[in-house]
Amino acid sequence: MADRDVLAALIAHPQFRDTYDGAGVQEWPRHGQWWLDRITPDAYELVGAATAVHAIHSWANQHGGIPEALASRLHQEIYTPIRRATSTYLLVPLPEDAFHDYGPIHIDYHELVLINRPSATLTLLVAADD
Repeated sequence: MADRDVLAALIAHPQFRDTYDGAGVQEWPRHGQWWLDRITPDAYELVGAATAVHAIHSWANQHGGIPEALASRLHQEIYTPIRRATSTYLLVPLPEDAFHDYGPIHIDYHELVLINRPSATLTLLVAADD
């Protein structure tokens, strides 16, 4: 299965309908800040591990250094899987009209999809604040 097909299957999955605002997965046409129908496999850009790590590291440290325990956990649970991924995709900025009715509540939002073919895993990473 090609990466684009994997991304399409992810987008079509019912659990992709999460706005990351505490409401959890709902039966609504929203994902993150956007209307679900505005997200396609083409909305994801193939990036290298360094770009993906930088996106999350910059987000986590945007207000200053983080405690060592958190830095260690990010390394173990985020940066290592990013570096092991066969393919890493970053959701690109979508047009303003793609925001759903209360979408712009997130101040900073980063979404990565990690495909690891040897382990047959797909990981969706979302770093967001509101």
